[in-house]
Amino acid sequence: MEKTILNHHSSNVVAFCENTGEYLLGQFDPSYPGRNQHWKGRGKLLGGNYFFGKDTDKSPLETLTREIKEEFSGLKAAAEEMSASQEHTFAPVAEIEFVRLALLKNTPFQDYFLNYRDAKDNSVVYVILSAFMVSISKEVVDCVKNNLSKGKSLTNEGFLAVKNITELIAGDPLTQGITGLVISQREGVFIPHCLKDLFTFAPVGKPRDSYESYSDVFQYRDHSKKLNAGF
Repeated sequence: MEKTILNHHSSNVVAFCENTGEYLLGQFDPSYPGRNQHWKGRGKLLGGNYFFGKDTDKSPLETLTREIKEEFSGLKAAAEEMSASQEHTFAPVAEIEFVRLALLKNTPFQDYFLNYRDAKDNSVVYVILSAFMVSISKEVVDCVKNNLSKGKSLTNEGFLAVKNITELIAGDPLTQGITGLVISQREGVFIPHCLKDLFTFAPVGKPRDSYESYSDVFQYRDHSKKLNAGF
């Protein structure tokens, strides 16, 4: 059987506060570089991608854990990261650690499979998002809001946003594609997102214990070629 070559495998956390009815999201930096200019200001689930041939993570959980620790480190983004030029006035280290530890207490939620056509070259992009769930406390939400009100950053990439479902339905902010789809399915409502073209989106089971275990159906695109080319 021919395997589907994945362009991306992302590990993200759905962080929701039951007491306030709010989601803790990331938000792309307005100076976000590269080809995906339409992502600027978009809301997104926290976490990041696994790149075969570049990263040494063994599982989606390991990728999520690494990404949360890196983003909530209180340190400027590494030189090779796309957000390295973003200026930050960081929140107190203890408060960054408080939010980071809360996000790390997550549990596996759902794997989603997405494919769509790239508007640039009409190629088909295949993606898995491994979603994890965490119930955050009102204290975590208040900590984030208090720092945001003072212009203090808890992450070294992009920004944070605390939004309720009414705001997300209203497009405040418009979400990055798969983020809107995940929250839409969880809430049973439509969350506006920036995927305008035809696409397939479906849950495909729980996040697996290793990337190797996805090899029954999928093959990972080799990102070492991109890395060695100096991009």
